[in-house]
Amino acid sequence: EWDGMLRIAFSRRNKTLAASFKSTATMQMLESNYKTFCASNEVMMEEGFDIKQRVLGVLDKLGFAETRASKMDIDDFLKLLAAFHDADIHFC
Repeated sequence: EWDGMLRIAFSRRNKTLAASFKSTATMQMLESNYKTFCASNEVMMEEGFDIKQRVLGVLDKLGFAETRASKMDIDDFLKLLAAFHDADIHFC
């Protein structure tokens, strides 16, 4: 999961995290992972579920939406991964 999150964050040099996570391919992958998570844990998906809102909400809550990955340290990435796990967003 760590590798998957960092791969998205560092996909393009000097891009903000919000821009990196907004890409269509990334959103499709995260939504697929969320559906798999729900199926394996017998959790019903919320009606009107929007993965984009959930991902951007996590980034905004931590204040990392406009942060560039190259300016973050390991502790910031660990906080981000923990927040994604709290929101049931997984990268593998």
